[in-house]
Amino acid sequence: MTSNEEFIIAAPEGAVQLYLDPKGTDYKGLRRVAESLCADIRLVSGIAPAILTQAEQLTGTVIIAGPVGGNGLIGRLIAERRLDVAAIEGKRECYRLQIIEQPLPGVERALVVAGSDKRGTIYGMYAISELIGVSPWVYFADVVPQQVERLALPASRLNSSSREPSVKYRGIFLNDDWPSLGSWVTHAFGDFNEHFYDKVFELILRLKGNFMWPAMWSAEFSLNGASSPIANAVHADEYGIVMGTSHHEPLFRAGSEWQKVYAQYGTSNLWDFRRNSRAITAFWEDGLKRNGTYESLVTLGMRGESDSALEGTDQENIELLKQIILTQKALLKQYNLEHLPQVLAVYKEVETYWYGTSEAEGLKDWDVLQDVIILLSDDNFGNLRKIPEKHEQKRSPGWGIYYHFDYHGGPHSYEWVNTTPLEKVWEQMTMAFDYGIRELWVVNVGDLKPMELPVSYFLDLAYDYEAWGTDAVNRTAEYTEHWTRQQFGAGAQPETVAGIAQVLADYTRMNGRRKPEIIRPDTFSLLHHQEAQRMLAEALRLERAAAAYELELPEALRDAYYQLVYYPAAASANVNAMQIYAGLSRLHARRGSVFANSYAVLAEEAIQRDKQLEQRYNTGISNGKWQGMMSSPHVGYVRWDAEGWSYPEVSRIIPGPKAAMIVGVEGVEQGYTAGTAALPPFTNLLQERYLISVSTGGAGFQYQAVSSADWIRLEQEQGWVDSGAEIGVSVDWTKVTGAATGEIILTGAEVSVTVTVAVDWTDLAGFLPMTFIEAHGVVSMEAEHAISRVSRSGVEWKIIENYGRTLSAVKMFPAGVSFGQPEKAPYLEYRLFIRHEGEYLLSVYLAPTNHLSPVSGLKYAAGFDGEVPVTADALPPDYEGGNHSNGPWCRAVMDNAHVSVTRHPLTPGQHTLRFYGLDAGLVLQKLVLSRGPLPASYLGPQESFLTPHSVLLRN
Repeated sequence: MTSNEEFIIAAPEGAVQLYLDPKGTDYKGLRRVAESLCADIRLVSGIAPAILTQAEQLTGTVIIAGPVGGNGLIGRLIAERRLDVAAIEGKRECYRLQIIEQPLPGVERALVVAGSDKRGTIYGMYAISELIGVSPWVYFADVVPQQVERLALPASRLNSSSREPSVKYRGIFLNDDWPSLGSWVTHAFGDFNEHFYDKVFELILRLKGNFMWPAMWSAEFSLNGASSPIANAVHADEYGIVMGTSHHEPLFRAGSEWQKVYAQYGTSNLWDFRRNSRAITAFWEDGLKRNGTYESLVTLGMRGESDSALEGTDQENIELLKQIILTQKALLKQYNLEHLPQVLAVYKEVETYWYGTSEAEGLKDWDVLQDVIILLSDDNFGNLRKIPEKHEQKRSPGWGIYYHFDYHGGPHSYEWVNTTPLEKVWEQMTMAFDYGIRELWVVNVGDLKPMELPVSYFLDLAYDYEAWGTDAVNRTAEYTEHWTRQQFGAGAQPETVAGIAQVLADYTRMNGRRKPEIIRPDTFSLLHHQEAQRMLAEALRLERAAAAYELELPEALRDAYYQLVYYPAAASANVNAMQIYAGLSRLHARRGSVFANSYAVLAEEAIQRDKQLEQRYNTGISNGKWQGMMSSPHVGYVRWDAEGWSYPEVSRIIPGPKAAMIVGVEGVEQGYTAGTAALPPFTNLLQERYLISVSTGGAGFQYQAVSSADWIRLEQEQGWVDSGAEIGVSVDWTKVTGAATGEIILTGAEVSVTVTVAVDWTDLAGFLPMTFIEAHGVVSMEAEHAISRVSRSGVEWKIIENYGRTLSAVKMFPAGVSFGQPEKAPYLEYRLFIRHEGEYLLSVYLAPTNHLSPVSGLKYAAGFDGEVPVTADALPPDYEGGNHSNGPWCRAVMDNAHVSVTRHPLTPGQHTLRFYGLDAGLVLQKLVLSRGPLPASYLGPQESFLTPHSVLLRN
C-alpha cells in the first residue's frame, strides 16, 4: 500500500472486523476498549465493526489489536518480520500502527495496533478514535462527531509509532464532589459505581492518562460497586487504570470508611494512631487484602480525620509518622506487596514533617522512604510550594506533584468553573518537570466538569512534554485552538474555531485575575482608571462573543458548545457584571442619585440570568442528561466555604418629589449639586476619554452641557434625565498645541455645576525610542516592554504571553537558578522620563510564587542609572504558602499577585531602571513608579505612554 492510499474502516456495504486474542492476559480490558472503539466507529459511520476472537473467522479488511507478547497473530507477524515493533519494544505505554497487506489467508488488509503493553494497545485503539474525529469528551461533553457514509483514513496517518510518555503516572482526582458531581451521579447512575467509573476510565485513557484518585467525600470506591462491592476496582484494573487513594487515605481505605466499620476492629472510633493503633492497623490490613492484587499506587502516611492535621507537636508528629509508615511497610511485606509502588504525600502540614524544623529532624533523609515516591503539592491555588533541590532531583523512586484546578478550603473555596489559565499551568508544571518531578502528576479536578480544557492540557503536557513543555513557550494559544478544533472543527469554519478559542482564553484569564466566588461590588475601582467600567465592558464583550459563536455552529454541536464554552464564559462574565452593577448602584446611592436604581435593576437581571444559565445547564441541554451537575454556589462567599453565600446586595433610593441634578466626575466619590468639580487632567500622551455622570435625586429634568473651548469634545450636549446619563468627554487634539484649560457648565433642575478641564502637554521632541513618560504622577510599565533583557550565567528572560492580570509576564529560564548578588543576575532595563524631584515608589507586580525551598524567597533588586540597586523580597518574613491562617499568602492567592514596594530618590528627566531577578520562580508582570501611594484599585494604573519604537523586544 502506498502512502497515498486509504484504509477503509466503514462503508455502506459494511465495516472492518476487529480481532482480539482471547488468550491474552489483558483480554478483558482490551475487550472493553475495543467495544468503545467500535461504538465510536458506529457513531461516525452508522455501522459498528464486529469483534472476533477466532483468527480463522477473519475476512476482508480487519483491525488486529494487542500487546507485543500478548497476541498470537501479532507475535506471528513480528516473527515473519512483517510487523516492525523496534520503535516500541521494551518501552512503556507505546503503540505502533501499521497497515499490512494479506497478513493471513482470507484477509486482504489489516491495520495492526501493537502495544508495548496493555495501555499502549489501548492508547493505539483510542488513537484511531481520535483520527476518525471522535473527541475524548464524546460522553462527558456530548461532542458529536461529524457523520460520514464512507469512513476511511489515509495510510500516511496510520503507519506510525507513539513516543513513551514523559511522566510515568498521569491522572486526575475527583474531589469536592458534592453538590454538583454527586447530585448528577446519583441521578444518572444511582451511586459512584462501575457504570459511572467505566465512563471516567475511558475518558482518562482517551486523554492518555493512566492514574486516578476516586471521589471520596461520601463515596467508597472499593465498596460502591453495583454488581459487587469491589466492582469499581476490578474494572479499573481491567482498563489498566492505576488506582490510588488520596493524600489522606492510606492503604486503599477511603476516608469515609473508618467511621462506618470501626466496630469490626474495636470499640473506639478514634482516628488516632497514638491511642487506637491496633484497630487502625487491622483496618489497613483489610485494605491490603481487598485491593492488593490490583495495579495501584499505595498511599502511605496518615493525616487527621476528614483531611485535617494530626494533633501534637511537630516532633511528636514526625515520630508518630515514622511509626505509622513502619507499620504500613510491615503490612505490605507481610502480604508480599512490598514491590508495589508507594507514595507519601507531602501536603499541607506534612511539608513541615518532611523538611523538619530547628528543633526536630524531618523525614527527608529517613532511609525507610528511599523507595517511596514523594508527592509534593501546590498551595491549593496552583502555585508550587517547595520543590526538589538540585542534588535531590534524581532520587530513584522519583517525585510527584499534586496540583489543583479546584479546592475546598481556606482562604476560600473555588469549585465552580475553570479559573486557572493554561499559561499558569504551563509556567508552574514546566517548572515542576524541570525540577525533576516526573514520576506522578495528579490534579484535583473537582466535579470534572467544566474543567474539560485544563484537564486535557494537563494530561497532554504530562504525556508529551517535548511538544508542550519548556521549549514550547507561548504555545498555549496554539493548544487552545487545537483543542477547540478537536471539539468543533468538523462543523465550524476556521475563523469560528479561532474565535471560540479566544473566548476560552478570555474567560479563563478573566477568572484568573480573581476567582468569581470572591469578586465583590468594590473589587474593581469604581473611581480610578475606569477600572470597573473597563472590566464591565470586557465581560459584556465576552458574553456577546460567546453567544455569537454559538449561532455559527450546527445544531448538533450546540449542547457541547454550551457545556465547554458558552456556560463557563457567559456565566463567569455575568458574575463579573453582576458585582460591578451592584457596586455602581451603591456608589450612586451614596450620591443620593436615582441612577442607583437603574444599576440595581441591571444587577438583579444579572442575578436572574445566573439562575437561568444554571437551570439550562442542568435541565435544558442534552435531553436533561446533566441534571444537578451545575449546582455549586459561586457568588458572594463570606467565609472559606459556601456557607452564607449570597448574591450581592444592591442599593436604591426613594426619588424625591422634585428634580435635583447630581453631577459625578471620575476620581471623586461625592456627587455635586452645585459649585465646581474637576476632571483629571487630559494628556497628549494618553489622549484620555473621561465620563461625567448627570443624574437626578427625584423627578426627571432636561440638562444642557456647554464647553468653554472648541477643543473640548462632548459626546452629548443635552438630554432628558429620568435616572441618569453619562457624557463622554475628550479633547480634539487637532485644536490643541500645548497646555490649556477650560470648563464645562452643566445646567438642569434650576442649578448649575462647573467642571474644570485641563490639558497637560508634553513635547515629545528629543525622546529616545521606547521611553515611558510620566503622566498623572505615575509611570506604569508592562514587564515585556523592556528596552533590553540581559542574560547572565546561561539564564535568560522570556516573555510568557497572556500570562498574569494585565498584558503578559517575563520569567527567567531555566527556572531552577537563583543568584545571591545583583551584579551576577540577569536583568531587565526600562527607559523612563519623570517630571519631578523627590522620592518615588516602585511597585512591582509579581505572580504569587511561594518559597521553592526552605531557604529561598522571592527576591529581586531594582536600581536606577547604575546606582547600587535596592534588594527586596516579595515574601515577608512570616510568609507561609498554603497556610490559610497566613494573611500575606491569603492576600496573594486571592489577588493572584504579590505587590512589593521599594523607594527611590529621583531627579526630573530621563532614567534607566534596571530590574534584577534573584530568586528562581520569580515572574514579573508589571512595574509602577509613582510619586506617592497609588489610589486604591485592583489592577493598578494602565500602562503609560511609550514613545514610538520600531520593534518590540520579543522572545
